[in-house]
Amino acid sequence: MKKEQQIYISIGIGVIAFIFLYFNFLLNPVNRDISEKRRKIRETLEQVEQAKRESLQLEEFKVKSQILETEVKELQERLPKSKDIPDLIRRISRDSEKFGIKISNFQPRPTMTGASSEYDEIPFGISYTASYHSLANFFAEIGQEKRLLATRDLQMNAQAGADKKITIGGNFTLIAYMVKGGR
Repeated sequence: MKKEQQIYISIGIGVIAFIFLYFNFLLNPVNRDISEKRRKIRETLEQVEQAKRESLQLEEFKVKSQILETEVKELQERLPKSKDIPDLIRRISRDSEKFGIKISNFQPRPTMTGASSEYDEIPFGISYTASYHSLANFFAEIGQEKRLLATRDLQMNAQAGADKKITIGGNFTLIAYMVKGGR
């Protein structure tokens, strides 16, 4: 081989070695670094989007929390701190007369303290005679009272009699609620 060919071959090998070294030691680390930075940018953008979604949910939760706090305050206002049995009897008597319900027995029962950690239940056994619609209106009325009241264990029996307005009779339990440990 001539000297000139050896020089060209040496130059070719040198160029190939340079290209190999350039790609292997200079360009590949830069490309890896760029790929890593792109991945970090994607992760950061995803975290930002997640934070935006969570911040929107936080606002929704704050609004819901305020609504629930308001409802709790309203219910606590409706939950008396004492039994106040005479006032309760007056209200029930007034409402029963208003709707034409004849109460034949109004029997207080022992206070139930284990129903909840927030309130006690004061049950009353009530025997009645009335028309179906007047009883339903009576229940609707006591459900709208300022004090929290509920009915349970409703029993209805058909009544035959001279007064056509009285068509049913039976028993139910009226539950009055009060703050836990009230007097």
